[in-house]
Formats: sequence, C-alpha cells, structure tokens
Amino acid sequence: MQRHLPQHHRRLIRRSRLFGAGIIFAAGVICFFLSDVIRKGLPFILAGLLAVIAADYLWEALKDKSYDEEDTDEIANAIIFVILAVVVLIRRDDTDNLIGAVWGILALLLAARHISHALHGLIHRDGREAGHIIHIVQALLSIGISIALLMDPAHHLSFHVYILGLELMDLAVRVAFDEI
Repeated sequence: MQRHLPQHHRRLIRRSRLFGAGIIFAAGVICFFLSDVIRKGLPFILAGLLAVIAADYLWEALKDKSYDEEDTDEIANAIIFVILAVVVLIRRDDTDNLIGAVWGILALLLAARHISHALHGLIHRDGREAGHIIHIVQALLSIGISIALLMDPAHHLSFHVYILGLELMDLAVRVAFDEI
C-alpha cells in the first residue's frame, strides 16, 4: 500500500514508525532496568492500559455498529475492562495479586489468539508453516508464564516486568524494521 504514496508521505510514515519504535524501546528499557519503579506505578499503568483496551473495544463497536448484532461482545468487553481498571485503582496499595492475575489472564487470551491464527494457517497450508509453529511455541511459553502468574502472582510479577521490558524492546526493533 505504501508503494503508491508520494515519496514525502512514505518518509513521514517511516519517521513516525521510527519515533514510535523509539518510545516503545525506551519503555522496554525502563521496564527492564527500573522494574522496582515500574512496580510502584503498576496499578496506574495497568488501569490506564485497561481503559485504553476498553476504549478500543468501544470504538470498534461504534465504528462497525456491532452493537446492533446479537452475538457481539465488544461493548461487554469494554465494560469488563472498565470495571477491572476501576478495581485496580481502588485497590492500588494491595494489587500485586490482582495485577498478576489480570496480567496472566490477558496473556492467556493473547496466547489463545496466536494459537488460533497459527492453527488456521497450518490447516489451510498458506506456505508459512515454520512461522506458525514458532507462534505456537511462543504461545505455549506465554501460557506457561501466565500459569505462573495465576498460581503465585505476587512472586512472579517482578520477573514478568523484566520479560515485558524485553518484549517491548523486541517489538520496537520489529516496528523500526517494518516486520509487524
């Protein structure tokens, strides 16, 4: 799609991607090297993230008018994420277990989505079987980390902040080099 854009638009898109990648990379470095600081602010960070996720679900429901369909879940998901955000903010001094559990559940949902897409690609033989197998392995690792967070959230939360830092740095590199 970018091939059909004028050169100056392509440069602007590239600069925007690099700027965004820089911000993501900086967030990853902060998570990795300043995990104690992040842990103290985690209730606010998580509540903000949950509110953004809720807004995204709500935006999709309004944009696609999926609220007119009986089998929609965007608005219900938005309500759930708003409730989670409020609970995290109310219990902010005592949230390690709650944050670990919510993080574990969100990671499980993401892992399930990756497995679903990978299995679809494998079943329909789209020519990227090796990539799909790698996604399944990543999803299984994510499931293992999620189970650890759900079984003992407070104990595994610090380690997961380190992992988040590494994941953000990896994402920044992929964004910078147009690999996503």
